[in-house]
Amino acid sequence: MTLFRKINIALLAAVVTVTGAGIALADDRGGKRGEMRFERLDADSDGSVTFAEFSRPMMERFNEADADGDGTISATELEEALESRRAERRASHMIERFDIDGDERVSADEIVNRQEKMFALMDRDDSGVITEDELPRRFAGGKRRGD
Repeated sequence: MTLFRKINIALLAAVVTVTGAGIALADDRGGKRGEMRFERLDADSDGSVTFAEFSRPMMERFNEADADGDGTISATELEEALESRRAERRASHMIERFDIDGDERVSADEIVNRQEKMFALMDRDDSGVITEDELPRRFAGGKRRGD
C-alpha cells in the first residue's frame, strides 16, 4: 500500500470518527435539534450520557463496516461502508422527492408526474415544447443563446 493511500485512509477514518462524534453531540446552538441529539445519546434517559452511550453510535457504525467480523476495518470495508451509507441517503432522498402517495415506493406514474411538473416549469411560454432558450444552463451545456 502506498504512503498516499495510507494517508488517505487515515484521514478518511479521522473524518468518519469526528463526523460520528459531531453528529452524536448536541450542537452548540442548543434548541430542539440539540435536545433531540442528546435524547438519542441518553439511551437510559437519566439526563446524562456515559461513555458507553456516547460511543454506541460509532461502534454500531464500526461493526456495520467490519464486514468480515475480524474486529478491524480494512480500506476496502471502509470504502464499501461509506459508499453504502451514501447510497442509502441518496435512495431515501429520491423516495422523498418522488413518492407522492407516501407508500415509501416510487411508481412509474409518480416519476411521470414529477417529470410533467419539471417540464411545465421549464416551458416558460406554455407552448408545450421547450426551446434551448428555456433550458436551465445545466441542461443547455452551460450556454444559452444571447449569453
